[in-house]
Amino acid sequence: MNKKLLIATGLAALLMITGCSKQPNLENATETQSAQTTQTTGEATTATTNENETVNTQNANVEEQTIGEGTKISVTADQKFAKDLANIVVYFDFDKYNIRPDQWPKVEKLAELIKNNPANYTVRIEGNCDEWGTEEYNYALGLKRANSVKNALIKLGVDPKKLTIISYGELNPVCTAHAKWCWRKNRRDNFTYLP
Repeated sequence: MNKKLLIATGLAALLMITGCSKQPNLENATETQSAQTTQTTGEATTATTNENETVNTQNANVEEQTIGEGTKISVTADQKFAKDLANIVVYFDFDKYNIRPDQWPKVEKLAELIKNNPANYTVRIEGNCDEWGTEEYNYALGLKRANSVKNALIKLGVDPKKLTIISYGELNPVCTAHAKWCWRKNRRDNFTYLP
């Protein structure tokens, strides 16, 4: 009998503890989550209210973009420029550093993008190679590829002071499969915005 009484008392205590615990206020959690959110990006601080109104608290070029399910984010002009640069990739043939005819439109687009951005910045041209050849050879080839695009941009009217070059050789692959289709993706120049 004592055993049953002990079990019953334990269960009653357990029920009393769990029954009296505070339930989370779901309305309050939703209000907190969708209430005012502040995000600082680059030069602009943007506050977003639960009505999806955007208020700029600093004077900057800001563009609103919608991601996901109606979530709005603000993108500064610098961030947009950096994204546009990163989306341009110039590809090269095996063991070559001359710009292929099918890649010229990308170089021309890049030149216009750089010339039309009045901000004070530098664009880093990053030469890359596939894994064929020695590390030293690929480093030199990456520099030649970066220089090739740099010289083309200068001929198209880009200020040389806005351009720097670097070679990653074979050390920065975007594809690591050991196949021709993959190696083609690694013979490239990428472009990075440096504020």
